[in-house]
Amino acid sequence: MKSQIKERQFDFVLLIFIVVLLGAGILMLSSSSFVRGSYISDDAMFFMRHQILLGAGGFVAMILISFVNYRLYKRLAGYILLGAITFNYLTIIIGTVRNDAQRWLKVGGITFQPSELLKVALIIYIAAVLSDEKWGESSKSWTGFLTLLLPIGVSLLAVVLQKHMSATIIILVICFALLAFGGVKWYMFASIIAGGTGAFFLVKKIKPDLFEHVQTRLDVYKATVFGNTGAIPEGIGEEAVSQIRNSILAIGSGGMWGLGFGKSIQKYSYLPEAYTDFIFAITAEELGFAGVVAILLVYAFFFMRGFKVAIHAEDKFGMLIAAGIMIMMVLQTILNISVVSALIPVTGVSLPLFSYGGTSIVVVLGSLGILLNVARHSRYPKL
Repeated sequence: MKSQIKERQFDFVLLIFIVVLLGAGILMLSSSSFVRGSYISDDAMFFMRHQILLGAGGFVAMILISFVNYRLYKRLAGYILLGAITFNYLTIIIGTVRNDAQRWLKVGGITFQPSELLKVALIIYIAAVLSDEKWGESSKSWTGFLTLLLPIGVSLLAVVLQKHMSATIIILVICFALLAFGGVKWYMFASIIAGGTGAFFLVKKIKPDLFEHVQTRLDVYKATVFGNTGAIPEGIGEEAVSQIRNSILAIGSGGMWGLGFGKSIQKYSYLPEAYTDFIFAITAEELGFAGVVAILLVYAFFFMRGFKVAIHAEDKFGMLIAAGIMIMMVLQTILNISVVSALIPVTGVSLPLFSYGGTSIVVVLGSLGILLNVARHSRYPKL
């Protein structure tokens, strides 16, 4: 009885890492967003207050979800994915356009990004199918495997039509990883690659404008990083070109100890998206190398704790769902930091628990609530 009680303990260590990252993110958001807040609303704390409100709501949701048995999602997996796919196709039809991309859906007074919901819905669905005795075995055959791939393909098509390349990449990696963990044969992966490549060229031929933004970002990246200014297409503004350069400048000017909290120069309209996708650059500028290393260490310990939950999960469904959530978190963190440090072209990926964004922070915290519940049922010392 005593051992059973210990197994059902709340993982406060995992919760502490989440709280530290969320708190640090709100602090850096308050510093990186006050210039923009003052400009658009004469309220320096506009974005911080909004993020605190959403963060608090997401945190409460996370705690409530952490008490819901994660096995419930296995029974609802198909409905959850169907709802997420429906929202994404509605976005293509009636969604809000921003920066030449139609990725946001407005319902009443709430605007959200359905692709964020789709990531978690796919994790739940794939985990449910591969952990089910009947479907899990049939998925290793060609007929069952194609049945599993159909909703994944429909989901990917939705985000491609939204011109959301970063979400496409993240969903692809998550799906590949979960299929590998679920025991899918290697030759089936080869068929995915072949079929996916064929589908890509078919969509590109039918609707070539869907991928123009990808080529533009590649051209801007080559121009800013390698100095090939002649590669920049006509009509591309100075903002796009200066984004990577000013991000590198912000990181470099931070030095070892940083300029000091609140003393960033680049946030004064030099670096676009300073409080969203490029908040890590402002963090490096103000806190320096030492501050960045401290934050990265917290992320690293958080990731290790999350994967520990997956390794010690009570069943295969718990293992796959926890692994999927952590893969999503790790991938988004790596992509965001790689963009900010000019290792890869701009992708539009937010930094989990740091970047400003309502849908992102609520969905991330909600998915971490599921992770916390898997942890409650996992067999490892919680303290």
